[in-house]
Amino acid sequence: MSFKDVIASAGRNLHTIIITAREDDGSIETREAEPYSFRIKGGTEKFFCYDIQRGGIRNFHVSKILSVEETTNSFTPRWSVEV
Repeated sequence: MSFKDVIASAGRNLHTIIITAREDDGSIETREAEPYSFRIKGGTEKFFCYDIQRGGIRNFHVSKILSVEETTNSFTPRWSVEV
């Protein structure tokens, strides 16, 4: 199952995800997030989510996502879930 499939499953089930991605500075971060959408911005595909720990919307370059795991933690959507 691809990470996009995992994100789509989590979105359908209204479950959070644990996402690990490489940041722009090269560091690797892991966080729990609510999945929302994929968008093309500036010619690059990005994944948008709500970072629970930081309390705000985040976006990741799809090419920099290293792993995604669906949790059993439910969330109430803040916006339309489009994944």
